Amino acid sequence: MNLLNSFSSTTGLKPSKSFVYERFYPLDFDKFIVLDSQSTNPAFHYIFWFRVIELIEPYLVQAGIRIVHFIEDKKYHYNHTYIDNSASLHHKSYVMKKALYYCGSSKLYSLLASEYGVKQCLLKADYILDNTLVPEDQIINSNYKRVGFFNPTGISVNNIRPEEIAKKILKDTLGIEEVFDNTIAVGKVFSAPMLELIPDCSFKTGNPRANEIVVRMDCLHNENMLAEQLQLEPCSIVTSKPINPNIIKQLKKNIKKLFYLIEKNSDESFLDLLESEKINYDLMTNLEEKDLAIEKMKYLDHKKINKLNILDMSFLNGLDMSKVYFRSNKIIVKSGKTFSTKWHSRVGQSTPDVRNTKNSLPPFIDKTFKEEADYFYFLTSEQL
Repeated sequence: MNLLNSFSSTTGLKPSKSFVYERFYPLDFDKFIVLDSQSTNPAFHYIFWFRVIELIEPYLVQAGIRIVHFIEDKKYHYNHTYIDNSASLHHKSYVMKKALYYCGSSKLYSLLASEYGVKQCLLKADYILDNTLVPEDQIINSNYKRVGFFNPTGISVNNIRPEEIAKKILKDTLGIEEVFDNTIAVGKVFSAPMLELIPDCSFKTGNPRANEIVVRMDCLHNENMLAEQLQLEPCSIVTSKPINPNIIKQLKKNIKKLFYLIEKNSDESFLDLLESEKINYDLMTNLEEKDLAIEKMKYLDHKKINKLNILDMSFLNGLDMSKVYFRSNKIIVKSGKTFSTKWHSRVGQSTPDVRNTKNSLPPFIDKTFKEEADYFYFLTSEQL
């Protein structure tokens, strides 16, 4: 029972049709849909919008339909129109009334769409109080887990597969029934573009802000090449061994952050140099608890040792592995070539366009691959 019906049954009064005062909001186009693509409330914040947009945008562009985002306070990277909280509800009501379609988890915007007769796709995340007027066929429920789909947040709204949303938007707005490959899982840092350099070469991006450059001295401890790279652009460094103090002192302005990888018999004295030179650093490890307990004692006067995240790959269980692939947002640079993973670099399988490459799973998923998997987006062509 929605709130209006509840009010009517308890008071004996029948509310008349509600309305919201509208205020003009300028848009230089007429055909558009509204996406409620950001919420500061974690329970309503859907994290797979980037995939939904990737799927629907080509069709909408072809039909001359634009995308307008209702957001809280932060602009995303899409070339769309964003309406944040600097616009009042009166402005948003004006926009909603003119929209072709609405999709999101906000109950307020869903109510507006219902009142204006705007078709919608409500990502239902709140089952405590049903205060919407939306018909059931315009709802995608989130109160159950999808087969072969890993929700990285544990929040119910993210149980919804992005392909479900994309299919519904396209069917409702354009009458198109499309078949997409299905999302399986996304790593926690997939959204952060990164370039990892195995230091047997150096390069200059010209735009270090677009990608985080990380020199992997733990893979190849080449101090000459590290110094050469630091002279070209600011970088972060991962190392399991101390680095020549002269490099640290002379090039510290270009060291964005240093990650010291703690292994067996690690040298804690290196941290004294980092602290004296005011180098921003973190301590990382993939040691098992037994070995880590021994190493921890050396670092009690320094920072906490963080365990490297190893993605649980159990979400692959029961799937047809021949149909599973992944996309990487991390580019490994080695010998002047680019690779999707360390495994690809070991076997010499380079690709010039890593981020748009569909990578098959390696023959054996080892610990190294699991450590990298937080940068991957896993999909399957299997229809689940």
